[in-house]
Amino acid sequence: MSARPDAETLSLSYGTTRLELCRESGADIGEALEFLGSHLTVGPGGDAASPALATLRITAEVSDRHLPPPGAAWKEIYVRKSASDFFTVPARRATMDGREYLELTRTGTRFVFDRAARTVDVRLGPGGAMDLVELVRDLVLKDQENAGAAVLHATAAHRDGTAVLITGAKGAGKSTILLELVERFGYEIMSGDKTVLHEQPDGSVLAMGWPDYPHLGYGTVAKYPGLKEIAGIGDDYVPAEGHAFSPVGKFAVDPVRFRERFPGAPRGALVPVTAIVHPAIGPGDATVLTACPPDPATLAAGLDANVESAFDGANAGWHHYVADGRAAQTARRGRITAALAKVPAWTLTGPGDLTAENIPWAVEEVTVA
Repeated sequence: MSARPDAETLSLSYGTTRLELCRESGADIGEALEFLGSHLTVGPGGDAASPALATLRITAEVSDRHLPPPGAAWKEIYVRKSASDFFTVPARRATMDGREYLELTRTGTRFVFDRAARTVDVRLGPGGAMDLVELVRDLVLKDQENAGAAVLHATAAHRDGTAVLITGAKGAGKSTILLELVERFGYEIMSGDKTVLHEQPDGSVLAMGWPDYPHLGYGTVAKYPGLKEIAGIGDDYVPAEGHAFSPVGKFAVDPVRFRERFPGAPRGALVPVTAIVHPAIGPGDATVLTACPPDPATLAAGLDANVESAFDGANAGWHHYVADGRAAQTARRGRITAALAKVPAWTLTGPGDLTAENIPWAVEEVTVA
């Protein structure tokens, strides 16, 4: 089925990955584009030289093309499963005649994946802006991985055309150290949870940011003026004991107001990495950064442990539009982490307060809280 004559066609690009969005009249995607626009480029569609990974045909109303044929069997699944109810997305899926039909049960959003036609039909339900964001991010990340990118579980701070990566397990303090660099040393937020790494023809590695919804622990939220209000936390809130340095009890923070509060890196920035921090914040009298021994094999193994994939996890197969082609890029991902293992790196312990005295690379302190 072709789009209606009044449909608007847009191109949504991230690096070498491009999606076309064919939006019919009445379909409101402004909130989703505002979120994605911090890192993805939105422009006119239809005339791009490179083929689109998929055409997303977005309508305001449910039609027959969003519904499976009679007799299709539905299976309960999750698009996303999180410890936070806010980020958990339950759905049901039916597969028939080469198409996958999804209904997201909280919002009523519907997706229909047709690999043969290279289309995804989308009908957003009320409050379904983040459903479209989740779809776009999943498609783009999988395509980037198939093209050889490595996705590191890391925040990234940008300054003067370079990036500092902060990588580690959930709750290690990545967001706290990111905001310390931004608030006190003039950095910009490049990534809040994932950083996409690309090998260049000369063997060097460049980093790109990624659009993530801010999800911050109370200790981090309470640390910076105005952030409690953005997160909707009242002055009478009392955190549970032990949550100051815990990965549980995190808050979803309004992304638009968060970006207004903290500056972001230029869209599409692709920059070298000059420092890597491995935090393990916790109680203590002082924040201590200790240089990692120059052991490339050990450092690469540590980075490999923090490489993640949109193809992995219990709920990664919520659709099968993009086939898993990572095996062809195994050597490239290994070269990426091997190259990063040569970048100066530090471990960080203590409460996570950065000052001109304890930061291990040369920066000019611009703000003192």
